[in-house]
Amino acid sequence: MTMTFENPVVPHDDLPQYAEAQLNPVEPAYKKVLYIIWAIAYLLLLSAIVALYLMVDRLRDPWYLAAAMGIWMFSVALTVAAIEIGVGHRAWALRDKDIVFRKGWLFQSTHIIPIVKIQHCVVRSGPLERSFGLASIWLMTAAGTDLDTGIRGLKQETAERLKEWVAEKTAAYARPGV
Repeated sequence: MTMTFENPVVPHDDLPQYAEAQLNPVEPAYKKVLYIIWAIAYLLLLSAIVALYLMVDRLRDPWYLAAAMGIWMFSVALTVAAIEIGVGHRAWALRDKDIVFRKGWLFQSTHIIPIVKIQHCVVRSGPLERSFGLASIWLMTAAGTDLDTGIRGLKQETAERLKEWVAEKTAAYARPGV
């Protein structure tokens, strides 16, 4: 018996539209978590700048301090803008056969992960996230860790429910005949 290879063209109008899915924004409290994390980082950097200014005689020129503080303030302003705009561009949707996740405002990416390709998922939360009732869910696929997707800024309860749903769906797809 001879098999014939067929590979018909799919018209682009027939492609499914992920944009039709209503994307859910991440929790507004996630913005607070990001602000706290970056505030700690920038305070440590400011401490290092001041320490260098006080300990190194060559750096006591006011112009060095002014330049360092100008760069520091520009970096803080850029980070604030990135948080304000970036959190608004993070969104996700759960569909019957896949999960859609969008992030980025300058460099945008949209991940569409078929449920059947998910090998396992993990809910993670650090102490700061837990204090705000937030968690992240990480979806691991056979593609490897570089392409695994983490949806950050979810309510802890939402992340746990999503993990259970994904586990049920992946188990159903693993059964023969499904």
